[in-house]
Amino acid sequence: MICRNCGKMVLPDDGHIIDSAFYCEECSVECIECGEYILKEAATETYDGNFICEDCYYDNYFTCEDCGKVYPSEDCHWIADEGKDVCNKCLDNYYKCEACHKYFSREGVCETYDEYWVCNECFRNSYRTCEDCGRAVSDDDYYYNEIDRCNYCPDCEGNHQYSIYNYHDYEDFCKRQIYGETGTKEFFGLEIEVSGDSAYADDFLAIVPDVVLMHDGSIEEGFEIVTEPMTRGYISEKFLPNIERGMRFLNDRDFKGHNQGGIHIHVSQEVFSKEMLCVLRNVLYSEIEPDMEVWKAITQRKQAQIDDWCRYTKARSVIDILSDKEDFPYITDTGRYTALNYDCRTGTYEFRIFNSNTRIERIKKNIQTVYSLVDYAKFREETYNLASTGDYLEFVKLNGIFYPELYAFIYDMGIVQRFEEERIAA
Repeated sequence: MICRNCGKMVLPDDGHIIDSAFYCEECSVECIECGEYILKEAATETYDGNFICEDCYYDNYFTCEDCGKVYPSEDCHWIADEGKDVCNKCLDNYYKCEACHKYFSREGVCETYDEYWVCNECFRNSYRTCEDCGRAVSDDDYYYNEIDRCNYCPDCEGNHQYSIYNYHDYEDFCKRQIYGETGTKEFFGLEIEVSGDSAYADDFLAIVPDVVLMHDGSIEEGFEIVTEPMTRGYISEKFLPNIERGMRFLNDRDFKGHNQGGIHIHVSQEVFSKEMLCVLRNVLYSEIEPDMEVWKAITQRKQAQIDDWCRYTKARSVIDILSDKEDFPYITDTGRYTALNYDCRTGTYEFRIFNSNTRIERIKKNIQTVYSLVDYAKFREETYNLASTGDYLEFVKLNGIFYPELYAFIYDMGIVQRFEEERIAA
């Protein structure tokens, strides 16, 4: 038979019928997709030397716009910024955006600090530039330095931390240094939130060397002053004189404390028995109106601040606390924003009740309030059912020599008088 394409005469078995015409083996090929024979010059050769028909090409194949070879559709990758398709092999010349997972040319991406890539659009939406290395860092990972007001990636952050740590970065700063005498389990730690110009951080630390400064989300500009565990003796002899000088320095530079945050005071968990916790539960979580007014006055908190940061409600029952299998049970089941919170990270009970203040007499008053609550809880340990706010005030009145700023405050502010009048009226 004669090939219609080349005119050669060949045996019938050495060719194929295509569209009612005979073609020799050299002029015809089999489509590897559908198995039909087609004229070779009308077929498309694939990257691996096989042939496909026109229909199968459009259904299942594409031509790489970089190398010009034909590949299966599953090997096709769209280059978003150049608007073209490329194969797997040519894809090595392009970059995958870590955010949107699309591919881009080198001009269409930015390198991230952790050696990935993000496209320019994703960068504009969710990234910023590290001022040190120039690489991209996500909005979730960047470090904003309040001193120089620049953004840094985690790799460069350490070069610009100055004196202010990231919020509760315990691994970096908390060495659990104990300040004060040994042989006691009673330690106190303070967190004092102040608002002002963070550029004064280094100067403040030169005055108060036994603290660290931290960023806190509740303060727009300023820092949180954080101590490590201290004994009562160390607080009296070392810390209070230093913090008094430090607060005088901050006040002279227009720092604010009152209504700018809180003062949180931690007490080592080993101090408390379950019975002592029941005493504090009965005193702090009373829902009797005169009792609640006493604590609002002593702590100088507004009701909205109490509702947000240190709620006096929904305490667990005495029975639940006493029967708890844990050695150090929670006082409430409503999270950390409660008057007395158990902080398992530090192994402390945290009194969150106080409004912040830069006045040293108010800081002393707050510290003495916690001292007196601990002492009262110990005093009432075996008779926790008798504990009340009124009984606590009597305890402070009888032992005022140990809590001078607190004693003066409850009388100067008329707290005792108002409480007694309200109790009589009730």
